[in-house]
Amino acid sequence: MAWFAVLAPAAAFAAETATAVWSDGHTSAVSDEELVRYALASPGPAFPEEAQKAKIAGSGLYELRINKAGATTEVVIVKSSGSAVLDTAAKNAFKKWRFKPAIFTRVRVPVSWSVNRVR
Repeated sequence: MAWFAVLAPAAAFAAETATAVWSDGHTSAVSDEELVRYALASPGPAFPEEAQKAKIAGSGLYELRINKAGATTEVVIVKSSGSAVLDTAAKNAFKKWRFKPAIFTRVRVPVSWSVNRVR
């Protein structure tokens, strides 16, 4: 029996969806497709080996603070996944996200981490 990790947007597992504060000040829900359309770089967080071995799972909500050039300047944990290891992995990945300039000032992204058993 083998174990593998699945990382998916929390929208697949919960009612939370990504939201954005646009550069003109309005806030709205954004789809994964919209995020990808405006993203120049959006690497997904790797599922930490330590969390996989310990079968740690959880869902978190992370806010990316974005400057006018489109760079993520800060990542804030709005809702912890319940695991410092998973939160750190998410923050490290989100710090690498870059968007087209002057689109967003903030983006909140839900992430769900789960470990599934495969035979």
